[in-house]
Amino acid sequence: MSSTANRRYSASAAVQFARIDEYVDPIVEAIATHDMTIEKRGAVHHIRSPFGKATFEARQGGFKLTVEAADPGGINRLKHALVGPICFIAAREKLDIRWEGDHTAPTLPEDLRLLHVRSIEDITSRFRRITFKGENLERYDRDDQLHCRLIFQPRGIATPHWPMLDHLGHVVWPRNSAVPTRVYTIRRIDTGRQEITIDFALHAHAGPATQWAMDARAGDLVGILGPAANGPKPAKFHVLAGDETALPGIARILESLSRDATGHAFVEVDGKADELPLECPSGVTVHWLHRNGATAGTTTLLPDAVRSVLWPKNRGEAFFWGGCEHKAFSAIYRHLRKEIELSKERFVLYSHWHRSLSEEQIIATGAEAYLPQ
Repeated sequence: MSSTANRRYSASAAVQFARIDEYVDPIVEAIATHDMTIEKRGAVHHIRSPFGKATFEARQGGFKLTVEAADPGGINRLKHALVGPICFIAAREKLDIRWEGDHTAPTLPEDLRLLHVRSIEDITSRFRRITFKGENLERYDRDDQLHCRLIFQPRGIATPHWPMLDHLGHVVWPRNSAVPTRVYTIRRIDTGRQEITIDFALHAHAGPATQWAMDARAGDLVGILGPAANGPKPAKFHVLAGDETALPGIARILESLSRDATGHAFVEVDGKADELPLECPSGVTVHWLHRNGATAGTTTLLPDAVRSVLWPKNRGEAFFWGGCEHKAFSAIYRHLRKEIELSKERFVLYSHWHRSLSEEQIIATGAEAYLPQ
C-alpha cells in the first residue's frame, strides 16, 4: 500500500437479497441513527459520516454497498456502520456481505475513548449517577446524538479487552474474549473538564451493566463508543415520553429546549420516591406516571398518556422523542403514525429494552424484536 498523504481506501459489496424491497426503509433508518447523514439521489442513498462516505443502492434481487475513507480505521468503521444495521434489520435472512477492494487488518474503532470513574452518587434509590473522566471527548458533545455504547472492563485487569473492527465490518475481540457492553444515554458532558455523566437505572434482576454500576468504584475503567441515536429537532410543541431508561434523555432534552417551548413530558417510574427534579421551560408540563408496584413493561401508562395529548393542527410544529419497553414502544409508534399522522421526520422513538429478551437475544433475533409490531 502507498504511504502518500492522498491515499484513499475503498471497497464495494454486491449482495443477493430477493426481498430487499421489504427492508429498504428500515435499513436506511437504522443506518441514519448511527451518526450518518443520508441523501437519496435517484435509486442511490449517499451516506456521509465522520469516518468517510458510502452508498447503499437497492437493486433487482439485491443491493450494492460502496465505502471510501482516508485510513484503514475509517474504512473498517464505515463498513461496520453499514453491516451492523443491515444484518440486524435483516437478521432472519442471514446475509453474507463480502467486500471487494482494499483489505485492511483489524483496527480499534476510531471513536473509542477510555474513561475512568471519577465520582458516584445515588440520586434516588433506583438511579445511580456516575461521572467519568477521559480525554478527547469533544466528539461526544452533541445535542443531536445522545447515546453511547459503554464497554465494561473487569476491575484490575492488566490488559483490557477492546473490540476490533475487521475488513468485513464485523466486531472481533482479542483471543475471542468479549466483555459486556451496553447502550446508555449521555446525561451530561463537560468538555472543559473532560467529563461524561451517565445515569444508571438500577433494577432487581441486574444484567452485566447494572451489576457493574452497582459495584462501581472510583478509578474503574470503561470504554466508550459513539455517539449515536438521534436527539430532538426544533419545534414549537414538544412531547417527550419514556420509562426509567429514557429519563436521562428526557432530562437532558428538557434542559436544552428554548425558554418559549411548550408541550408535555411523560415519565413512567415506580413511585413518588423515584421522581427527580427536572429543569424545563415553564410552558412544558412534566407528568410523572406511577406503576405503584406493577412490573416495569407491563402497564399501558405511557401509551395512554401519549393518547391524551392535544396536538397542534399543524403537525409540522410538533416533535416527539421517547424510549421505553418494546410493547409500549409499538403502541406509541402506531398511535403517532396512524392516528396522529406524525411524519417520520417529526419524531424519534426507541425500543430501549424488551421485557423477555436480553440485548444479545434482540441482536440475534433482529428486526422482529426491535421494530414496531
